[in-house]
This record gives sequence, C-alpha cells and structure tokens, in this order.
Amino acid sequence: MQETTIDTPQMKEKKVFHKRKKLNLKIKQDFQGWLLIRIMGTILITVGVASIIMYFYSRTVVDADFLSHALKVRRISEVLLPVLLAASLTSIVAGLLIALFLPQKIAGPIFRVEQDLQQIREGDLTKKITLRCGDILPELAEHVNMTVADFRHMLQEVKEAQADLEQTLSDNSSAEVAKALEKQKQSLERFKT
Repeated sequence: MQETTIDTPQMKEKKVFHKRKKLNLKIKQDFQGWLLIRIMGTILITVGVASIIMYFYSRTVVDADFLSHALKVRRISEVLLPVLLAASLTSIVAGLLIALFLPQKIAGPIFRVEQDLQQIREGDLTKKITLRCGDILPELAEHVNMTVADFRHMLQEVKEAQADLEQTLSDNSSAEVAKALEKQKQSLERFKT
C-alpha cells in the first residue's frame, strides 16, 4: 500500500491517500454485476449475429461450389470481404442499438439524483430523493436521504438552541446565557467548516 502525505501552508493537518485497486469487484457488487451482464450480453449478441451471418454466407458459397463445380475463386478475400463487411456492419448496428438503451438505465436515475440534490443545495432540507421502482442506485438515494435527515435534525437542534438563547437574553440571566451559548456552541461544533 503506497501512502502519500500532503502538507500545505493552508492545511496544517496531513491527509493520507492510499493507492486504490483498479479492479475491485467487492464494491457495489450488484451494480457491477448488472453492468457486466449487459455489456457481456451486448458482446455475445453482436458476436452471435456476426457468426450467424458468416455461417449462412459460407454455407451458400460451399453449396454453390459443390453444385456447380464451376465456381473458381482467385482470392479468398473476394469471397470473405463482403461477408466481413456485412457481419461488421450488422454487429455495429446491433451494438449501437443496444448501447443506445443501456446508458438510459444509468443516466435517468443519476439525472434525478442531481436534480434533487440541486434543490437540497438551495436549502430545501425537506426534499427526499425518489427513484422509480427498478431504477439503479437506490442505495445512493437512501444514503443521501439519511444524510439530509441528519442535517435537518442537527439544524433543528441549532434552531432550538438559538431560541433558548434568545429567550435567555430577554430574561437577562448571565448564568443561563452562558449555558445557552455553550449549548449552541456544541451544536455548531458538530459541523466541520
């Protein structure tokens, strides 16, 4: 494990970065499995289509050769070039059609999460991220919702401490003011800025 430390004048604390694995199948196994199955499916479909085209084309050439005995091929490329072009074109079209629909399964939920996060960023801590049934990334939406709920709870505590402080200030009790200020300070110290 390679460790790198960064120490800048603006930051007095040290941050440690660990070198990450390029392939880690243990993180988000469901998502990685889902994406891997679809990519492998796309590859298998395009290879299957190309193989079927090659099989039927080569079969007709062999049958024509045996039946007529007059077919003479000077170069194999003359026979295989149209086959390769047709197979490649068909595979590309099939792959493109599948690739057009695959990202929608990912892009749609990400777009909805971004839109909801924009509302949260604007200060609406009552906003919950909602995804459709069957969408990917439900764990991400759930974690963001829990985080926003925690922020909402902490902010409510700060508001209550502020109300207590205002009430204490209006009563002019210095001991109670000090206690209310300490309570508000503790509430605010939970936030790192």
